[in-house]
Amino acid sequence: MRIGISIDTSGTLDDVLPRFATAEADGFKGAWVSNIFGYDAMTLLALAGRVTSSIELGSFVVPTYPRHPAAIVQQALTTAAATGNRFLFGIGLSHKVVIEGQMGLDYSKPILHSREYLTILDRGLSGQVTRFEGKLYRVAFQVQVPGAGKPPVIMAALGPQMLKLAGRLADGTATWMGGPRYLAETAIPAITAAAAEAGRPAPVSFPASRLP
Repeated sequence: MRIGISIDTSGTLDDVLPRFATAEADGFKGAWVSNIFGYDAMTLLALAGRVTSSIELGSFVVPTYPRHPAAIVQQALTTAAATGNRFLFGIGLSHKVVIEGQMGLDYSKPILHSREYLTILDRGLSGQVTRFEGKLYRVAFQVQVPGAGKPPVIMAALGPQMLKLAGRLADGTATWMGGPRYLAETAIPAITAAAAEAGRPAPVSFPASRLP
């Protein structure tokens, strides 16, 4: 079992960054930060990578809708390089009240959005020339960052369709308000079966108390 900690992001950067070093010194396997309406999670983790040496650094989670997949690939690979490839790339849909109510974006096709987004990330994060034409996204780009490996993509999922997508197209799932029974009987079997059907390695599940 890997035990991580959620980092308190209140205060200035001079307040926050030493908390990552403390978590590492205390023996935690990973340190996680949310991405709500404060610090940008990936920027903060890139900075944390410069004051730590071994702890995994994860976003829990970065909302996808406000970020074009080509732009998020560039930021994720930069964060991977800055952390010595200790970055765990947690992403998610956020919530309709935020995406539509506060940002004015269309939240009507979350499964289609997630499927296309994850497909693009799988190619883009590998540094490949990425061409994709879907119903929502049409892209042609390539991002290469020296020293950056492909970070594991952790897709927030709770319902059966999103769990299946996470198993097929991501490296694991991030769950919210799901206890041990939900993980054992619903989430883990669903993503494991979907990954096996897709010929992918068994994914991982990260429970959390809060997602943006």
